[in-house]
Amino acid sequence: MSYKKIIPWSRPKIFKEDKLNLNKAINSSWISGGEYIEKFEKKISKMLSIKYVSCVNNGTSALHAAFLALDLKRGDEIAVPGFGYLAAANIAKLMGLSIKFVDVDYNTYCMDYHSLKNTISKKTKAVIFIHTYGNGGDIKKISKFLKKKKITLIEDAAEALGSKSGSKYLGTIGDIGTFSFHATKNITTGEGGCVVTRDKNFSSKIKLFRSHGVKSKRYFHYVPGHNFRLTNLQAAIGYSQISKIKLIISRRKEIYKEYLHLFKSHNRKNISFQKITNDIQFVPWTFAVNLKINNKNYRDNIMKKMFNKKIETRNGFYFPKDLPMFKGIKKLKNSSKLSKQVICLPIYYDLNKKLIKKIIKSFVECLDKSK
Repeated sequence: MSYKKIIPWSRPKIFKEDKLNLNKAINSSWISGGEYIEKFEKKISKMLSIKYVSCVNNGTSALHAAFLALDLKRGDEIAVPGFGYLAAANIAKLMGLSIKFVDVDYNTYCMDYHSLKNTISKKTKAVIFIHTYGNGGDIKKISKFLKKKKITLIEDAAEALGSKSGSKYLGTIGDIGTFSFHATKNITTGEGGCVVTRDKNFSSKIKLFRSHGVKSKRYFHYVPGHNFRLTNLQAAIGYSQISKIKLIISRRKEIYKEYLHLFKSHNRKNISFQKITNDIQFVPWTFAVNLKINNKNYRDNIMKKMFNKKIETRNGFYFPKDLPMFKGIKKLKNSSKLSKQVICLPIYYDLNKKLIKKIIKSFVECLDKSK
């Protein structure tokens, strides 16, 4: 089947201004470094009301830079959720860190406060809170708790640009926040990401590790750094993309509301949707549906049926214990269930009401045929 004929799960929105800015960056001859990187960082800083922003080449590098800035070393203990994209856990594994997986709340899909309290120890150096699908969950409660414990909080806000908890943007509540500008994210530079913080010392370290461990003295390495830099070409696209952020946020919220509205008419009691509490201003990264049947084959079968109807969907994230590199971890009830039960329906800027109706109609038909 040709992918051109299907409704994709995600599709980046490229604006006219993105192309104009890209051409300007190319014509400037500043291909790698250049003025758009600083301009993009300033735009992010202004939007999020946070002082220090360091753009990097992807969201995983953002997490890696955060770990290095915290001076985490082999054997140091960190805590991450058992359901969510595993970039932080993968980097931790590569660095030889000790990883403790924390269960998530079954309704919000985000790290569970009580599970966290029962999981961390005196050895825990950092907690990574993943804002899964753009949700905030118990982030403020967890932030207060970790401050008392003097444990660093890193927010993996890769899927949450624009979402808020109260008046604060997700990614700016903890000590360090990381974002992704991958092609599927709320704004895109193709690949790309950034690290944000209010701590000058963290920011200085992140910038040092981002660029080979070199400061102003050319070729002089202060630390064994990486090359995590974003190109000027990517930053040029990001600069115009973030200039459209209000429009993008508004559109994604409209699509999400349309999904909820149309699903109501079908009155399906055998499914549920991600819980968004009243204090969270939610910008959806996807439309997640919990099938509430703890059977991976059932979910995967529905995905196949949807693809046969020319609609692409995505499964929920894998439970770490089901992956070869995390075999020895303890069972986490909610994380394990969600990994088998969640299916994600398309959300992207140009998705219209007609297509949403088609997606829901097809989805309900697939559910009925899979009983």
